[in-house]
Amino acid sequence: MLNYSSNDYIVDALEMGFKIAPLSINTVPYQDKLADTTIHLGLKTIKGIPRDFAYWILDNRPFKNVEDFITRLPQNYQKLSLLTPLVEIGLFDSFEKNRKKILDNLPTLFVFVEELGSLFADSSYSWIQTEDYTEAEKFQKEQEWLGVGISQHPLLVLAKNALYPITSLTELSEGQVTTVLVEIQSIRVIRTKNGENMAFLKVSDSKTKIEVTVFANQYRQLKDDLHEGKFYYINGKVQERDGRLQLILNDLKEAVSERFWIQVENHDHDQEIYEILNQYKGKIPVVIRYQKEQQTILASGYSVTKDLALQESLKEIVMKTIYR
Repeated sequence: MLNYSSNDYIVDALEMGFKIAPLSINTVPYQDKLADTTIHLGLKTIKGIPRDFAYWILDNRPFKNVEDFITRLPQNYQKLSLLTPLVEIGLFDSFEKNRKKILDNLPTLFVFVEELGSLFADSSYSWIQTEDYTEAEKFQKEQEWLGVGISQHPLLVLAKNALYPITSLTELSEGQVTTVLVEIQSIRVIRTKNGENMAFLKVSDSKTKIEVTVFANQYRQLKDDLHEGKFYYINGKVQERDGRLQLILNDLKEAVSERFWIQVENHDHDQEIYEILNQYKGKIPVVIRYQKEQQTILASGYSVTKDLALQESLKEIVMKTIYR
């Protein structure tokens, strides 16, 4: 049995190779449990869940589906504030993977149960369809309720198609100059003795955290691009300070999953293409596919905005363009 006073213990366990088991309303324990190298988070870990409600779930399962759960749920527990965390951490995923759909339907489900009572379990409810949360939103909501994310972290998705060679934070060594893919979790700005601003960033690659120092020259250039909660490629030099490694920032680029793909026959129109790309500067990286050479390259130094006018401008000199 595990009894965490802080999610830092869980983060430490994840860094050591432990994994968190998927959650299900029919199997979730009351307290956290450890089996081999798998952590089973319990109902007690969920913020805002009263003990009596948790015990009711344990005493009345298994449940057949969401409708069965709502039908058997006592009226004093039929509250969005109680069920929202259960839905947003995925306890009903085995019945319906679209968490946003469940939440949007809960008010109507409460009304149906009040009107039909036990007959509702035998009726056919017509679900209102809605778009689900993104993986990033799911991860953030799990962090909010559990203190740790269970869904695949967006950084792991970005890392699979990274634009640059990246180094894990756990593999950094003093003196190394490298690029890391991280989320900025906090930004602290201070004023130097010279009256200029610099910043300290706390960043994470989903498992490990490190501090990044942004000196005045870089901060002046990059301050408008720094945002908490966004993902970045950060290039810098690793230094040790007070027994801990930190990164001294050289450069930074926002990491986005979308690409602007251009397919061309050959290099005949390269100059024209680059001139047009320069007119639509943004944050989406550009990838060019040369059909004749069967070669695909990243257009280094070129990032664009999402604009139909850009595609129209290129239409006469390229074979195909697509944002994907």
